[in-house]
Amino acid sequence: MTGDVDEARPVWAEVDLGAITHNIGVIRERAGRPVRLIVPVKANAYGHGAIAVARHLEQIGVDGIATANADEAIDIRTAGVRLPILMYASNLPAATRRLLAHGLTPTIADRAGLEAAAAAAGGEPVAVHVEVDSGFGRLGVRFDEAASFIATVVAEPLVHLEGIYTHVPFSDRNGVIWAGRRVAAFGDLVHQIEATHGIRIACAQVTASSAIVGSIPDDLNTIAPGNLTYGISPVHGVHAEDIGFRQALRAIRARVIHVGRREPGDDLAAGPAESKMRTAVLLLGIDNGYEFAANASVLLHGNRCGVLSVTAEYTVVDATALPRLEVGDVATIIGDDGAETLSLHDVAALRGRDPGYWMMGLRRLPLRYEDTVTGG
Repeated sequence: MTGDVDEARPVWAEVDLGAITHNIGVIRERAGRPVRLIVPVKANAYGHGAIAVARHLEQIGVDGIATANADEAIDIRTAGVRLPILMYASNLPAATRRLLAHGLTPTIADRAGLEAAAAAAGGEPVAVHVEVDSGFGRLGVRFDEAASFIATVVAEPLVHLEGIYTHVPFSDRNGVIWAGRRVAAFGDLVHQIEATHGIRIACAQVTASSAIVGSIPDDLNTIAPGNLTYGISPVHGVHAEDIGFRQALRAIRARVIHVGRREPGDDLAAGPAESKMRTAVLLLGIDNGYEFAANASVLLHGNRCGVLSVTAEYTVVDATALPRLEVGDVATIIGDDGAETLSLHDVAALRGRDPGYWMMGLRRLPLRYEDTVTGG
């Protein structure tokens, strides 16, 4: 995976699209019933590259993708992806026409959004999804007002209620009890709405990655698996690979761009050097979402080398213990090098982050793709 790296920008991440194929299969299997999959590709597909991932998801037959970033969604559509794209609540009502012009499906949660959708209708009703706040306290029509609001939506002839969804995330085992209550309550709400209006909602979704990890029962027809699509568990103490998933991120690597030397007594910004040291500089920094952490290290020639500093675009590494070091040598920030491994879990934990959150902060890295299923 290193031969095709741009020598002008010698840093990259390696992504296995085959892992995504595998994970989608596991998600369908764990659902235990036919379901639609609307896969979140928000935050640049959790750092894995929204356009490439969207193309791959289209090839393996998911039912749709979702994001809250209109620029990201339009880029995906411009790249030729024809999958339905659900826009999570993000836009002001006046932007509804722009979303529709790009074939994006808006989310509504209030009368202003409903009126904007109706006003933007052309020859046929505008398809919308309604978000319900089931207790997360962030976005959506209040749970106790949802039935009444959806009755208004159903009565609007210029709008078609294509979907209804909610978000009930949790990150620890204590959250399972709360989430179980909210999943059940939302399911009851959906069935009540369908019975009251004599309709079948095409996309009714409450289950996402945390509910899958927690094995919370659900009989609705749609699932929105974010973290697990990329082989990451959002629940503390549970690694996705331990329950049958594979991480899509295989590695982050960089070539050494400079080899330096520090001598005892050197007048350095951090204070006088105390001993002789050889340093390696990598083109990786805060701009990429990589931050300094005490006890952090990278792998060089199969050895752990401590990180000395991280600045906007550079990481400086202590390479004193290496018998040899040259410009162009490959450093591994995440992944395997010889018998040593630095896992995504390790790197994220040193920075006090969950792997999913850390990956969503990953940016401005060239992404190299392989597919271990097809061999591409």
